[in-house]
Amino acid sequence: MNIRRGSALVGAIWILAVLSVLIATYAVDAQLQTRINLYLQERVRVDHLTDAGIAIAEVIMLDYQNVTVDEETNYEEKLEDDRWYMEKVDLKDNRECSTGAVPVDALNPGGGSVTVRIKPIEAKWNINNLYAGGDSNFAKIWEAILAVSGVPEDYWDGIVDSWCDWRDTDGTMTGDGGAETDFYKLAYEDFVDGRDVEKNANYLPASRDGEITDLDDLMHLKGFNEYEEEPISAQALLDGGILNPMADRDEQIEVKGIRKYFTVFGSGKVNANIADSDILVTVPGIWQPSSTGSAAFSEQDVSNAMDIASAIVEIRKTGNQRENLSGGAMDDDVGTFKDWNDLQLRVQDAVGGGSSYIQQEAQQYLSYAPEKFFEVSITGESLGITHTVKAVAIVDNGKVRYIRWQEDP
Repeated sequence: MNIRRGSALVGAIWILAVLSVLIATYAVDAQLQTRINLYLQERVRVDHLTDAGIAIAEVIMLDYQNVTVDEETNYEEKLEDDRWYMEKVDLKDNRECSTGAVPVDALNPGGGSVTVRIKPIEAKWNINNLYAGGDSNFAKIWEAILAVSGVPEDYWDGIVDSWCDWRDTDGTMTGDGGAETDFYKLAYEDFVDGRDVEKNANYLPASRDGEITDLDDLMHLKGFNEYEEEPISAQALLDGGILNPMADRDEQIEVKGIRKYFTVFGSGKVNANIADSDILVTVPGIWQPSSTGSAAFSEQDVSNAMDIASAIVEIRKTGNQRENLSGGAMDDDVGTFKDWNDLQLRVQDAVGGGSSYIQQEAQQYLSYAPEKFFEVSITGESLGITHTVKAVAIVDNGKVRYIRWQEDP
């Protein structure tokens, strides 16, 4: 009898133990499911936050050209009428604008926020046009960019020739520094097989033979990775640093980086109303080399070009010369240039040197219309969960169209 009771007790204990494990398992599952549901809820929330950010970005991009600023501007009143007034002013002045973290629900600040950043990108050279099939002056533009970036002339042919072969579609090697698919295929195989690993790490098995969609594509070019069969730093050439880190310290070359001069979008012209002086100084006609070769890039030539470029930037910021030329009070749009004649006259007054101080050659490379291409970054955040959208937008005819879109890149 006692044995039976003991067995029943042991059985009951086992049943209780199993039930306890099951209950604990269900509790853990319930807790995990609650967390999953909370994550999904917040994920949906941040998706809605980025939707709100897209709406904010489009309001700013579609209206920034309509804002006005003068000495009598009352910013508090402007902000009462237009929540995004300062962001529009920044964009009109060719500055990246940022909204900061904006609570979407003012009554519930803990309900998440969205941050919007917008940057104009057409104030640079469209690199896809800078080859023999795109612009007859492509070499002159490349040389100006490389010169002001501190890249020694010995490297130029390899950089420019290899870019032309990467961009064109003819399969014929350009100059002595070019490289077509045969070169890249062999270099890539050497890397895969463990030969020349350090020099060939960036190479792809074939040249692009067409337009690039990302400036990081330049990392794969022969002229960006080697000079006279010695490795150089493609990263430094693009973003600044020591070009030849493998050389002895006293022979190392520091460069500024050329990425900032290029974009992969736009008309191929430089917008005179938003480009900074570093870009403007490379425009043919503003950049006026006194001769060919290294002598063309004397300190005096650089100084002359920088004087013009700096004058353009200063005039559009302050409205300098507009009142003198118009014969009356300055209008609301005092900083911007209306066209080639307006720019030439105002710079002539500011810098001197006659009406040909900016050569006629520059006319074909300058535009004046409101900006059309923008980089847009939108981040929604709620309870530590974020959702980021990075896009390239084109604004035309009162509409915003997205030509590149990445979510959580």
